[in-house]
Amino acid sequence: MDITECENFTYVDDTLTDNFHNYLPQQKLSYNPLGSPNPGTPFIPAVFSDQTSHTFWFLNNYTPYIQQHDNIIYFDATKPFTLFKFSGGAKEQELVSFLHTQNISPTFNFAFNYDIINSKGHYQFSKSKINALSLATAYTKKKYQSHFNFIYNRVNHLENGGLEDPEAWETTNYNSDLYSVNLEKAQNTIGQVGFQYNQEFRFGSYTSDTIIFNKDTAINKVFGSHFSIIHDIKADKFYRIYEDVPGSFYSTIYRDSLNTFDSTYYKVIDNKILLNFLLEGKGKIEKFQVLAGINNYFYNYGFDSTSQSYLSNYVTGILKFDTKRSAFNAKVNYCFAGTDIFDTDISADYSLNLSEHTNLSAYFGFSVLNPSIFMYYYKSNNFEWDINAFKTSTISTGGALNLSKYNINIGTNLNMLDNYFVFNTLAMPVQISKTNLIADAFISKQFNFGKFHWFTRFTYQYISDRVNVPLPEFVGYSDIYFISPLFKNALTLQLGFDVKYHSSVYGYSYMPALGAFYLQTEHKFGNYPNAGFYGVVKIKRLRGFFKISNFNSTFMPRTYYLLNDIPDNPFSFNFGISWEFYD
Repeated sequence: MDITECENFTYVDDTLTDNFHNYLPQQKLSYNPLGSPNPGTPFIPAVFSDQTSHTFWFLNNYTPYIQQHDNIIYFDATKPFTLFKFSGGAKEQELVSFLHTQNISPTFNFAFNYDIINSKGHYQFSKSKINALSLATAYTKKKYQSHFNFIYNRVNHLENGGLEDPEAWETTNYNSDLYSVNLEKAQNTIGQVGFQYNQEFRFGSYTSDTIIFNKDTAINKVFGSHFSIIHDIKADKFYRIYEDVPGSFYSTIYRDSLNTFDSTYYKVIDNKILLNFLLEGKGKIEKFQVLAGINNYFYNYGFDSTSQSYLSNYVTGILKFDTKRSAFNAKVNYCFAGTDIFDTDISADYSLNLSEHTNLSAYFGFSVLNPSIFMYYYKSNNFEWDINAFKTSTISTGGALNLSKYNINIGTNLNMLDNYFVFNTLAMPVQISKTNLIADAFISKQFNFGKFHWFTRFTYQYISDRVNVPLPEFVGYSDIYFISPLFKNALTLQLGFDVKYHSSVYGYSYMPALGAFYLQTEHKFGNYPNAGFYGVVKIKRLRGFFKISNFNSTFMPRTYYLLNDIPDNPFSFNFGISWEFYD
């Protein structure tokens, strides 16, 4: 439950061609996503510190595809602005993004954002379809401002359960969609409908100064406000439906042997009232801000014949302290009454500009939280459990040093997990009481040789108990490219070669009925470079790309698995454009 301040942003023309060819939504979160490679299907980053979470547990592995309240951008559009993106390719793959924003009046703006994903998939019964829509409005005055957003998400994809005979896949060379899969009639649907309304009333008064320049005079009115009241409310309904015709893939059937229809919902009302104290200036301290208040969190869940409602009450606060060279931000949530009593979540981050080209950043987080209800109590046609669970404990910290003059970024992340949940080899959740230390160290470097460039990022990941968190030890991405302006700078051309890699590990299996990644000890996979060629052009406000992915699969062994029995996509060709429209 983040405390989100609503701010206005003005869009700046994106002139970059770098990284534009990494068009898949999951690549915005991780260079090395592990999962079904079809866009719109669940995945998990290869590096633990890149993982994200969601209020609704079943959406944890879909976050880059959907709209989220805390990620909505509120514009102040002096001109109507439209951004259109399209990516396409083999197997009917289509990714469409449409954004439009404009000011109805100097104080009122609206923004409409709609993302669509359609893909047949390279393997049988892996079709995906996603609709993610948001509508946002911003009304700003001197003493009062309000921000509203409405979001609608619907994820729909077929679940094929992986290859039925991986050995046949590895030893023959037919088209990928000719190999049998474990499930043919399974479908997973996840949805959300919700809104957020944030309003702030500021206390203060106007002061006026008479400005005299030569013989001209002007009255300058300034609104001074250090105190305000903020009210923020979110209301959401989440749901998940898993449909299938029972067969041999699932060993247990609890309810209906003819038809599986697992329906789950989760309704949330998150209400906050905060007092805000703010000092801003141009001296050594540029910003000092304290927010403190009460947060009421109500939720209702249901599945099978179960339905329960709970309420938790939190004290919550934010401290911000900015100087010309540094920025500090800290947040705290503590549950003092209700279902989640004694839940604690503390986080802080700090950034310091050591010089014009050197920046140091660090963060710290500590949480003791009740796990998601679905982790310890759940019933469906193929799975059910009732676990006496304890609060999970997490400590996370890390830092990075950015040397922009030398295009170097180095850093480390550390996570300590205690009483955390994993899905065992039977795809059943278990709580692990033994502390697991997960640490990674990374370095990224951009080399520039005139018009030739080389970007590489390498991560070493240490996991004290890799049996329960089976992520690779080494993760890497490298991109070598040529870039040059042409036709008197009217066109920018970029041509490149990139490759992603992770070391071998007994990686995850995927359980369709739960949408969960679970442990397996039968197959070790990885140690396979997925290489591609690409080209990018930019002409004024238009950018375009083409990408050939995994071209080396045409002559290397077919062992490019991302999950157990689920290979990466074979050789494929994709293309796309991004076009901006404004007066």
